[in-house]
Amino acid sequence: MVLAGTEEGEILARLSERVERAIATIQELRRERDALKEKLARAEEQLRALDAAGEEQERLRRERSEIRNRIESILANLEGLEESGDS
Repeated sequence: MVLAGTEEGEILARLSERVERAIATIQELRRERDALKEKLARAEEQLRALDAAGEEQERLRRERSEIRNRIESILANLEGLEESGDS
């Protein structure tokens, strides 16, 4: 099958146009991918910061509970001393 020069030129022009559109689409997808990678990295960093803050909050809760228990123990001892002093 032999194509006339103009038909061949049209086919090549359409093919070239499709290749250029494909290249533009690939470039856009790569830009989107890079932007999403950056967004993911920021989200992961925020998540790590939140995890660290949560761990710190839990540590402070445990410390507060320990202090409360110590104070209650000291108060109980003081009450015991007062009661034995009153006897």
